[in-house]
Amino acid sequence: MTTFLEEDYAHSSRINEEAVAQGPHVVARAAALRLKLRERTTETDRLARLPEATVADLEEARLFEITTPRRYGGLQLDVHAYMDAMVELGRGDASVSWVTTLVNINNWFIATLFPPEVSEEVFAKPGARVAAVLQPRKCRVRKVSGGFHIEEGIWAFNSGVYHAQWDMLGFPVHDETGISLVFALLPIADVQILDDWDTIGVRGSGSSSVAVRDVFVPDIRIVRADSAQFGKYKSTQLDREWFYRASFTALGQIIIAFPALGAGLGALDVFTEQLPRRAIAYSPYTKQQEAAVTHLQLGEASAKIDAARMIIATAADDVERYAKAGKQMDQMTQARIRRDTGFASRLIWEGIDILAGASGGSFAGVLHPLNRIWRDARVAGLHATLVPSTVYELYGRLMCGLEAWG
Repeated sequence: MTTFLEEDYAHSSRINEEAVAQGPHVVARAAALRLKLRERTTETDRLARLPEATVADLEEARLFEITTPRRYGGLQLDVHAYMDAMVELGRGDASVSWVTTLVNINNWFIATLFPPEVSEEVFAKPGARVAAVLQPRKCRVRKVSGGFHIEEGIWAFNSGVYHAQWDMLGFPVHDETGISLVFALLPIADVQILDDWDTIGVRGSGSSSVAVRDVFVPDIRIVRADSAQFGKYKSTQLDREWFYRASFTALGQIIIAFPALGAGLGALDVFTEQLPRRAIAYSPYTKQQEAAVTHLQLGEASAKIDAARMIIATAADDVERYAKAGKQMDQMTQARIRRDTGFASRLIWEGIDILAGASGGSFAGVLHPLNRIWRDARVAGLHATLVPSTVYELYGRLMCGLEAWG
């Protein structure tokens, strides 16, 4: 990746100033939806996708456009504004945050990884939304003149696909370098949604599996994953925009923790709101908020969740710092960010679990608001990129001087 020229710094600084100025307004719009999203959680769970009213609210607040380039009419905010807005949505409903977070990173993928012609096609209509799955469950594909022919394939966990116009699907191909992973962009009409999303948490994400059969994808809508991982992006029209020079791996990692962080703060909200109405059974405390054990529980839970937020914010600082300097993030830093995000996810879950344990027998009720947050956080933490043992091992391997796997 080349270093920005002097005029590029000036241009990037101006765009960044505009993003910094606009960011708080976008975050405030997300925060304003919090109570409304909580009120819709039963409907969201019943549908196992976002209600149309919620999608309309997100569109009106332009929360799907945070990562869309300004040249295509988007907001093009910075990483911290992206994080803060998604966290606010997560305080209302982790599923809503999950969908909005993923749509935004997928829009970033399109703007960054693909050539200008593809971005112009995708973002030609305002409010474009892209879903994505980077690895297939199974896929048969062959190279043909001018592109690839997907004979058949299935991709699981296609978050937000019910609300997308495009789908970016990864699959392996054989070429002169061996087996490579590529990402293919398809119109949503070429994708069959299998309606198999039925889970105990993050139900509203609508992360159904999808199938593709007998579809041609032109070369212009194909990019190699290894090029993306090394910062070789095709978005030449955005060379001067630091946000679209950020590390594909690091940015894609930290955003997965945004919804869970919002859920953690939402759990604190719900727990403290209920305190004045609760006693501690079989104890002298008629008001839970007066008990020393409650103070200890709140202190520890909030410490874990606040620590997680600091860890993720520090990773966001690193992503921005490297991108603004026009430097490719080294492998050790990327691995550290992966490790830290996994650790932060565990802290969030531990904090929420403390609050669950302090909520008494009523917590067992399916409709208890903290019960839902607890399930959402547990399911969110199962995302493959957040599993602590995996990310700890990767970083430990590098510390021992061994090559990274995968």
